[in-house]
Formats: sequence, structure tokens, C-alpha cells
Amino acid sequence: MKADLKKVLKGHSASVYCLFVDKISSRLFSGSSDQMVGSWNLEQLIPDSFSVKLDAPIFSIEKVDQLLFLGQGSGGVHIIDLLTKKEVRHLKYHSLPIFKILAHPIKPYLYFLGGDGNLSIVDSTDFSLRWSLPISDDKLRAVALDAKKEKLLIGSSDGFIRILETEYYNVLGEKMAHEGGVYDMAWLTAEKLLTVGRDGHIRVWNYTGDQLFESHSIPAHNFAIYSIDFSPSGKYFATGSRDKTIKIWNPDDLKKPLRISRQGPVGHTHSVNMVRWINDGLLVSAGDDRDLHFWTISDS
Repeated sequence: MKADLKKVLKGHSASVYCLFVDKISSRLFSGSSDQMVGSWNLEQLIPDSFSVKLDAPIFSIEKVDQLLFLGQGSGGVHIIDLLTKKEVRHLKYHSLPIFKILAHPIKPYLYFLGGDGNLSIVDSTDFSLRWSLPISDDKLRAVALDAKKEKLLIGSSDGFIRILETEYYNVLGEKMAHEGGVYDMAWLTAEKLLTVGRDGHIRVWNYTGDQLFESHSIPAHNFAIYSIDFSPSGKYFATGSRDKTIKIWNPDDLKKPLRISRQGPVGHTHSVNMVRWINDGLLVSAGDDRDLHFWTISDS
């Protein structure tokens, strides 16, 4: 594999915590501790005319139709209508940061993962709070739905992954996964889950019968891994870490990743907080050095 730096986009004045790739409009949204949400044109790789200034750092972004949901460090969620470019609502169901927002693709629910350890289940039609569930005594950091969209998997800073059913949201089981915390997760197949966390490991899990069974563990980075993401076809996946590096992995050979680190003018100078694929050949990364890095990835 080979990685080449295609472009660096500047615009934020502080750490970038989250990215959202909107393939419908070919836009990238970025959220930062400078309290700004940036928008970037993915066809030309230039800044877009749209931006949002809030009153607290932005930790999470989700989009449903024309609505942009922005999770803040103060526990609020701002809802922005991208057509009118106006705020629709400001929800405050948490007092600590919203680390992830996930929209259920079938049911009319949004899931807010709070730094207070609570899961908020919000009606996506009127934005009312349907349930507030205490899941952990520590931060909720990672979330994924199973292939049938019937089970919700939640990772937290206490190191556990908890599995909930999505009718009454009872906890069906839990598994200690990463010492120090689970930070992100992604599906390799419908029955195989990859998770990353503070311990710097990638852990591979077999998912069956609403339970997780560890297949193997890979010491992937020197420090915490904050983000994992698969390319659209599943050909590659990428990890971003506090050790300032990105690694590109072939799912069929987990022993020889491509390492992207600071070499001369290329690479991140600080923690990499998020990686996201735009397509199989283009990856974007962002972190504490404030910049958005775009990488072309190829087999040779």
C-alpha cells in the first residue's frame, strides 16, 4: 500500500474532534474545540461558504436529511437546518459532553452518548426525550448498530461494551474490552466487530447470540487509538491515534499496516482524533494540530 498527501486544509484555530462525510452533498463537516463547525467541498477540496459558531466545543456530528446535529462539550445538541442555514432547536439532555450522536436508520430515534454515562433516546420527529438510561458510571464514547439494526452496542470509558435491544433498551450483556476505555468500533462483517481504545490495541470480536467473543488482539499503536473507519468497499480500514500516526490496514492481513507519520512536512504533528474515508482511494484525518489532511491511498 501507498499513501500520498493530497492536500491540507486549514481553518480551525484549535483541536478538531469530529468529522462527518456527507456523500449526498459531497461535503465534509468538521467540529472543533474552537467552537466552530466547518464545511468543506469534497469535489474541489476547498472551504465551503457554510460555517456555524457555537458557544462550546463540538465533539460529535450527525446528519439526518437536511438537519445537522451538533453535540457540544457543555452537553447540548444544536440542530441546524442546512437549507435555511438556521438553528431549529437546541436540546439539553446532558450536562457533560456529547461524544457521539447516532440516528437509527429505520426507527425514528436519535441516540446521544453522554459524558455523564447516560444514553439519551430522542424522538427524531419532535426531538422529545423518550428515555434517559444510565449505562455506565463513566463516559459513553462509542456506538454501533448490528447488521439487523435491532441491537445497540455501546462502548464506554470504563472499558466495557454493552449490548442493548432496541425495543425497550434492556442490557442483554456486557464485555470488558479495553483497559482504560473503548473509544471507537466498526464492523468488519455482520458477525465480526473491531474495537479500539486507550490501550492502543485493535481487538477483533466474534458477535453471535448477542455476545462478544474475542478472536484476537493486535498491539496497533503506541498510545490510545481514538478512531477506526472502514473504506466504503471494506478494502481497507484506518486507525488514528494519540501517538500522532495513522495506520492503513488490509483486513485480510492485519500484520503489515501502512504507517503514516510525521516525515518532513508530511503527517500530523499532534494527536490524530478522527479518520474518515471519503472513498476507497481518499482518506481524511484531523486532530490536535487543527488541520485537515487528505490522503490518497493505493495498492502500490
